[in-house]
Amino acid sequence: MGYTNIQNLVSFPHFMNGAWGVRRNYHAHAKEMGGVAPSTPKFFFMPPIAIVEADEGGSVDIALGNSANQIEHEVELVVKIGENFEPVMMAVGCDTTDRTVQAIAKSKGTSWIEAKGFPGAAVVGGWIPYLDGDYNISLSVNGNVRQDSNTSLMIHSVNTLISALKEEGNLSEGDLIFTGTPAGVGSLNPGDTVSAWMQNKAGEIISQFSGICK
Repeated sequence: MGYTNIQNLVSFPHFMNGAWGVRRNYHAHAKEMGGVAPSTPKFFFMPPIAIVEADEGGSVDIALGNSANQIEHEVELVVKIGENFEPVMMAVGCDTTDRTVQAIAKSKGTSWIEAKGFPGAAVVGGWIPYLDGDYNISLSVNGNVRQDSNTSLMIHSVNTLISALKEEGNLSEGDLIFTGTPAGVGSLNPGDTVSAWMQNKAGEIISQFSGICK
């Protein structure tokens, strides 16, 4: 199994039904992080223990891992892979990131799995059938909107991301892809209320979640 395009995963096997995250898939986010977007998709892996799904009412606990560290939110479009590697479901999600641990991993050139894969780090809202198109994705903390963008601004499309993972032999039915976050990432603290939602072109909310950080 090759990992030539999979950043920082050489030491880790492929876990079934985990989630793939995409690095810097929006130019504005790459800029706010002090870098540039890669010309080809770069991925990191989040194991199944990281994934937590909202209930039917959209409620979910937001896990912070080690809340003494700098923990940040990243709202994203999430897709679920079905048979023949086709996207079959989609939802709004949040890749909750431990920046303190991530910075150490970056400096050492090691895996991001502890920064991105702690229990409950990959939050997913209500699933709906996948439909190719452009969607607004937004996130608020304590009622203040911090991220508000559109998936049309993704550098690499859903189909491009799937093709890249298929080429490396790293994609399985049931896997999730967190397709990258737009600008506006920010810190989270215990007790914060986080809400995220995805809207179609008509402005209808089609996926959402809300929860308290713990």
